[in-house]
Amino acid sequence: MDCSIFKDDNNSEKVAIICVGYNRLNGLKRLIDSLQQANYPCENIPLIISIDCSGDEELYKYVRDIVWPFGKKYVNIENKRLGLKKHILQCGDLSEYFKAVIILEDDLYVSPSFYDYTIEVINSYKESDIIAGFSLYAPELNGFVGLPFTPLQNGSDVYLAQDVPTWGECFTYAQWRKFKKWYTNFKEEDILATNMPNQIKLWNKAWSKYFYTYVVNNNKYFIYPYNSYTTNFSDAGVHGLGSNDVQVSLLLKKRRALICLEEDNLIRYDVYQNNEYLYDILNLSKDEVTIDLYANTYPFDKKKYLLTTRILNFKIIKSYGLRFRPIELNIIQDISGDDIYLYNTSIKEKNYRHNNYVLTDYYLKGFNKKILLNYATYIVSNKIKTKLKSIYKKCGIN
Repeated sequence: MDCSIFKDDNNSEKVAIICVGYNRLNGLKRLIDSLQQANYPCENIPLIISIDCSGDEELYKYVRDIVWPFGKKYVNIENKRLGLKKHILQCGDLSEYFKAVIILEDDLYVSPSFYDYTIEVINSYKESDIIAGFSLYAPELNGFVGLPFTPLQNGSDVYLAQDVPTWGECFTYAQWRKFKKWYTNFKEEDILATNMPNQIKLWNKAWSKYFYTYVVNNNKYFIYPYNSYTTNFSDAGVHGLGSNDVQVSLLLKKRRALICLEEDNLIRYDVYQNNEYLYDILNLSKDEVTIDLYANTYPFDKKKYLLTTRILNFKIIKSYGLRFRPIELNIIQDISGDDIYLYNTSIKEKNYRHNNYVLTDYYLKGFNKKILLNYATYIVSNKIKTKLKSIYKKCGIN
């Protein structure tokens, strides 16, 4: 990419939009349509369309012909295949020439208010040393365990999370520069040694694996909105087949100026999406207790205390019910029950749960159980049919 083209247009005080594509023409058209319908404070908004090499001449022609009435349009089409990881890292490097860059992959769709939101959070938190970047996407799922996620509300329009956004993210140059300085010196074994979900460590095409390692090891966070300004169609592509699992409710109209509390007053979630306020509630430090509300934190037995939904053979110091949402509110409000446990891991003790489906029922709120049963029957039936066909084929039976 020839970066010299960005130096001549007084771009240093502008927040650029970067659309990242490869070979999904329909998805890119959908993203561009949503961008063209969005609200902008001026007609001086740079749009960069960066396309990895695919040989799709129809897509190349489309991006060259796009009309962008809100500012300067730049088009970059790679001559050789970069791959998604190198492509995103290259786009992040463009933050050097702008106040900040918003990176949008071609399976996204933006809210009309996405740009207003981005400007507000940049202005509110650009000087913070613990902020690694800004998310435009508001997750409704803990993707590492496949369970619903709802952040605790405290009056702010944003919260902090050690979750690296890839479905609409923004970086200032100062933020990106710190990451790249770390990236040039990191070692692969740093990833394996980092206390984060094991799925991340197994990714081989994701740039975010490195950013997760950076965020966790340097105690940094991303700003996340409670209302989402992007949603994800998860079109079939580099990471697999299409899905609706990460479609979220999209904020269509800006209601007012954002309420952005000072960073010390924001709700914080760790890389496992556990609320860090629980350390204060339990009156225990991070060195004393492991918080494991989603039953996926490892290692969970290296500290004296463990707060989890798992049934384990340690002494139960205190237990809580599953009534409030989000889940951590049951501990904050001290709801009695037998569903969440605070263990002393230094004392062995046999424990049993009488009802193994409390947690399942809690997360299936409002879901029609009959539909779920029919779906489960359909999945099992198909698997049985596939297995039988394989057996019949081996036996020569038609």
